[in-house]
Amino acid sequence: MAYIKTEEVSAIRNELKKRFGHTGLKFGVRKMHHSSVHVTIKAGPIDFSDLYKDHYGSGDHYAQINVYHLDNYGKHQPLFEEILKIIKTAPALAEGGREWFDKSDAMTDYFHTAFYINLNVGEYDKPYVYNGKKAEYDPNGLPLNFTDRYHVEEVA
Repeated sequence: MAYIKTEEVSAIRNELKKRFGHTGLKFGVRKMHHSSVHVTIKAGPIDFSDLYKDHYGSGDHYAQINVYHLDNYGKHQPLFEEILKIIKTAPALAEGGREWFDKSDAMTDYFHTAFYINLNVGEYDKPYVYNGKKAEYDPNGLPLNFTDRYHVEEVA
């Protein structure tokens, strides 16, 4: 049964702050119904306007990210992959915590996962706040100011 403890959610929040705190990205991390974690990118120096869908001309500034198909998000893919990696591994740092797993089998209608993950850029009632600083990207696809001691560069 999917279940996530408050301590595990707190560990995710702390690791996101540790990894991205100096970059200007602001996150909201919350537990919903004891079975899922919702991570929202609230503000920062990255322009996500290419991800927003125009809902009948409403000018919404939010996007729901499909964590199973991160390859759909172009230049933002490496950032979302890094965030997802933290969401999956950080709960193990909490006392009695565990890493994310998925032992589901849709063929037999059996669903068994550690917890469900929702990743958003902004929310429908609180849009993402782009602070106007232009982020430049490195060859790995991460914004330049994101490469730091917590990020391991892959050597070709």
